[in-house]
Amino acid sequence: MRYWVRVRERTFEVEIEGDAVRVDGRPLDVEACGIEATDVYSFLIGHTSHRVVARPSGRGAWDLHLRGRRERVEVLDDRARSIRKMRRRGEEASGPRALRAPMPGLVVEVGVREGDVVEAGAGLLVMEAMKMENELSARTRARVGAVLVTDGQPVDKGQILVELLPAEAPEAQEAK
Repeated sequence: MRYWVRVRERTFEVEIEGDAVRVDGRPLDVEACGIEATDVYSFLIGHTSHRVVARPSGRGAWDLHLRGRRERVEVLDDRARSIRKMRRRGEEASGPRALRAPMPGLVVEVGVREGDVVEAGAGLLVMEAMKMENELSARTRARVGAVLVTDGQPVDKGQILVELLPAEAPEAQEAK
């Protein structure tokens, strides 16, 4: 099975076949096991042991806790990656669009203001639904046109939360 793992701005190709693991085509000596009924995983990479707490935090997104640090990563298999690429091509043609509530819930924190330019993957707001907090992110680079909600506001499924407009390319901004 092949996965695409994005950590910050870098994406790694991870292939797993039985006990063999390859990262960006290079073999990796790794042993892994989960601790039953927990989000804790133990990894032996080479001769070094690592304990990782891994919690899902949205479609393909995971929050990893390792050595006192939290890191958000995205993990996609080939099928999910292909679907996302097709969606992005459609978004590039039509430009960014409105961020809508994926389900009924409560806005916990709005992290952007009108006029802000956000990069793809940047958190726009945190929403609580079904006793879980979810960070909603920008799919593409965009400029915030309007923020239509406030902290503590209840929202309905499909309600527009933030209007996103096309952002100038970074090169165009530097030329000004």
